[in-house]
This record gives sequence, C-alpha cells and structure tokens, in this order.
Amino acid sequence: MPGYADLAIYDDVLPSPASPFRTLEYEHYLGFFNSSVLVSMEAWHFGFAHHGMGDLAAQLPIAESLKDRILTLDQAANLVPRLAYVTFLGNAQRLLPYFEKRRIPFILQLYPGGSFEPNVAASDEHLRKVAMSPLCRRIITTQTITSKHLLEKIGCDASKIEFIYGGVFDSNVKFSFERDKKLFGRDKDTIDICFVAHRYSNNFAQKGYDQFVEVARALASDERFRFHVVGDYTPDDIPLGSAELVTTYYGAQKNAFFDSFYSSMDIVLSPNHPAGLGCGAFDGFPTGSCMEAGFRGVVNCITDPLKLNVAFNDGRDIMIIDRNVERTIERLRNVTADPAILYELARANQASFRRVLDIDAQLVARTRVIVEELLQEEQLVTRPSVSLSGLDTADIVNARAASDHAAQSIERLVAENQRLADILNEANRYGVERHDNLFREYEKLVGENQRLADLLNEANRYGVERHDNLFREYEKLVGENQRLADFLKEANRYGEERHDNLFREYEALYKKCEQLAAENTMLAAAQASSLENPDRTADMLLSQYTPEAVVRRQGPARVPEPVTLHAAQDGTHLMAKALHRLRRLFRWKAKM
Repeated sequence: MPGYADLAIYDDVLPSPASPFRTLEYEHYLGFFNSSVLVSMEAWHFGFAHHGMGDLAAQLPIAESLKDRILTLDQAANLVPRLAYVTFLGNAQRLLPYFEKRRIPFILQLYPGGSFEPNVAASDEHLRKVAMSPLCRRIITTQTITSKHLLEKIGCDASKIEFIYGGVFDSNVKFSFERDKKLFGRDKDTIDICFVAHRYSNNFAQKGYDQFVEVARALASDERFRFHVVGDYTPDDIPLGSAELVTTYYGAQKNAFFDSFYSSMDIVLSPNHPAGLGCGAFDGFPTGSCMEAGFRGVVNCITDPLKLNVAFNDGRDIMIIDRNVERTIERLRNVTADPAILYELARANQASFRRVLDIDAQLVARTRVIVEELLQEEQLVTRPSVSLSGLDTADIVNARAASDHAAQSIERLVAENQRLADILNEANRYGVERHDNLFREYEKLVGENQRLADLLNEANRYGVERHDNLFREYEKLVGENQRLADFLKEANRYGEERHDNLFREYEALYKKCEQLAAENTMLAAAQASSLENPDRTADMLLSQYTPEAVVRRQGPARVPEPVTLHAAQDGTHLMAKALHRLRRLFRWKAKM
C-alpha cells in the first residue's frame, strides 16, 4: 500500500454507486492528480450495506484503471498525504482526530446536509472545531447561507472560504431538446408533473411531498395532467383522493433510470421547506434532482424560502413558488394553458442550468483550490530522540560508543536525506511546472469546449428557427397547391360543360346539314326532271312548300315567332305564283 500521495480523498459512501455527484467529482481528481487515492470509510447505506468493498468497486462507474487506487481506511493506515479532501461536515468531524494525529492538512467541501445544521448547537460546535483547526486550509461552500454562517456565527477566517455556487452534476448529458423531448400535443396526450426526492423522515413538508399531493388532488379533474413520484414514498403516506388514478410511483431509482424518465416529464415540483428557517438542515438551491431534471429540459417549479437563488430569474428560466398551495396551482394552470409558453420556459431553464451549473466550470474551480493548497510550502517536522537517564551508569560506556556510531550513521543518513531532498525538490519543481503547464492546457480545453458548446447551441437555435421558417413556407405552398387544385377542378368542370354544349350544337348542325343535303338532292333531281316534265316538277315543289309540309318537315319549333300558319299560307301563295311562272318558262324552253 502507498505510504505517500499528493492528494487523498476521504469519503464515507464511495465506492457505492448511491452518490453519483461524488463519483463524478472524485473520478476527475483521480484522473487529474496522478499521485492521488480515494480512502473509503466503508459507511455506505441506501440499501448497499450487504455488499462488500470489492463488489461495490466493481459496480462503480469509473475507469477501471483508477479502481486500484481505492483503499479502505485500514489499508491507508500508514498513508501520509500532502493534502486531504473531504465532503460533508459529518465526515470532517469524524476524521478530524485522525488528521490531527497524522498532521494531515485538509480541504472541506461543505454541502448542505451531511450533519450540517446551521444554528443547531451540536452542529455548530462540530463545525467550529473543524473550521478553526489549523489543519483546515480551505472550506468550499456552495450556498450563500453557508458562507454567511461561517463568517458571522462560526467566526471563520474569510480567506479560508471559497464560494462555488452549485454542485458537481453531469450537465453534459446526452439530451437534445429537439430530438429527445416528448412534447404535449405532438408526442403525447398528457402534461406530466413529477416529484423526485429521498425521504429522510416522516416530516413530508421537509421535501414538499405534502404540497405535491395537494396540487395533484386539485388538478386531477383536468384529464391532461398525470403525476409521477420517484423516491421511497408510497400511496399510503398521504391519501391521494381523486389523484390516485393518475399518479404513478416508481420507488427509489438509480441514475440510469432518469435519462428516459425526464424526457417525458414537463415539470418537476419541489416545494421543499426546511424544518426551521435559518435553523437546522436545509436543501441547496436547486436540489440535485432538480438540476438533473433541468439539464434534460424539465421546468423547475421550486421553493426558495432561504433566498439562496443567485443566478436564475423567476418566470424567465425557472418557476419559484412558495408554500401557498392555491398560488402554486394557479401558476401551474397558467403556464400549462399554452404548451408553447411551457416549452419556451423549459428550453430557457435547460440553457441556464447548463450555463450556470456547467460541470467543467465546477470541476475547474474546485481543482484550482486543490492545486493552490498543494503548492503551499510545508516545513519538515522532526522529533528529537528521547535522552538517556543519568541513572543508567552500568552500560554508559557501551551506550556512548553506540551513540557515537549512531551519530555517524545519522550524519550519513542526514547527508543522504539532504541529497534525496534536493532531488525531491527538483522533482517537485519540475512537477509543479509541468502541472501548471498541463493545467493551463486544461483551462484552454475547457474554454474551447465552452466555445464549441456555444456554437452547437447557436447551431441548434438556428436549425430550429430555419426549420420553423421552412415549415411556414411549406404550409404556404400547401395552401397555394390546394387553391390551384380547386381552380383546376373548376376549369375541368367548365370544360366538360362547354364540351357537352358544343357537342349538342354539333349534333344539331349535323342534322341540319343532312336535311340540307337531302333538299339539295331533291332539288337536283327536280332540276334534272324539270326539262322533261315541267308541270310535274312544279306540282312537286308546290307540295313541298305547303304550310302543312313545312311544319311537318321542320317541326313547330323550326317556325320562328311570330310566323303563323296564316302567314305560311300567304308565303305558299306567293310561291305558287312563282312556280306558275316557272312552269310557263319550262314550257317555253321545251318548245324551243
């Protein structure tokens, strides 16, 4: 087992996978600092107590090459690291005697929870001992109330406090709002509201489960709403009433569950309420579960009774509510009345969370604190050997001889130690210089990663905007196409109608032509025979143009108004005179 390390991370839960935020942070340190180890106090819980160290290490989702640097406290008994790193007050309080005995300087990451209860006497006393220890070099705080309590109540030196808002949670989840988000009205028929929290006591107001149930009962009559509970809560804790048929319980879930779960959720409701305002345990703002939901496009609807919010704007990229149930219900009804407004808020929530709580920025800030402390010069502490008693005269001569020999050996060892110390100093100088160069390169990569992330976000925004514009153009083209189709249909109808009319006129003209052809044939025959028999020809023509013959041949419709039978008889009389003259002409020609 190693006897030295630059950095030793002491933790009670790991390597249990029950605490993913610590896994992300500590894996980064093990990979970044080559001379680093993780020391487990083997105090895991949340249902993993029946597993052993080996089983838990095998399940831990970190690189396999790093797992052999996870040690038990017994295995690290002789380890004297240059710096220790501890998360939560409870762990620091238990480890303080251990650090003092070995003179190990340490950094405390003071998250809410973990035995940190501001203005509770026992907790404040533990915090004061830890913070005032000369071995406590820095305290990382993540909430404004924590920094204020250290300064005003504990009397901590301000130079020890490093405020880094938020926590180490995976903001780089593989989730795209446009690709993965299931939207009401497009992908599903429900608006889904979830409650996600661990249950630590029977005080349901602490996490806000009581208010969640009241909201569910009030909105259950609206068939659009569905409700979801993740955590160790059951339907028997608080009667659901009318909400029972529209509420689903999932129990406690591991981190992998939430990728698909949050893609279908629209709102996470977290009306948590500390036991006493400014006194006792409290939750950070936002909570870990709310951060993970926000990274996946779920609107955060949460309380902030301690005024911890320093980065978000109510109604623009988050919904900040209070413990008034009626006001909460009214705001939920308003924001869900128009799905476009709901999902605009969800997109803004996701963008702000990923910007403010970016995991790379969180890790860079914490790594910088650790590096600054590792670069601090430490004096080598030596303890003098115990003096011999003047009463021990029996072996004084031998003792002095042995002492002289030991002194010579010590001189040689001191010289060798100095030589090794010089080599070590040179190695440390080179390591520090190399580390600084690598750290600068790391910061460049973080900056480049942020730039690429911004470009990707801009490209996504442009893509969505371009898609919307193209869709509107497509809708215009569909409308124009429909108009042309209607116009073509009308033209076809008019063409068919016109064709039918023309065809009927053609048939009438064709019949007329046939009649005219028949009359021409008759007239030709009459002309041919008129020379042979003029009287017969005249009689035949006269018979063809009697009123009765005209009406019979052409039909009543062929006689134009106002022509009558009497007028036709007058015409026939005139025709008879003409034919009589024609008969005389034919006879005259015959005599010729």
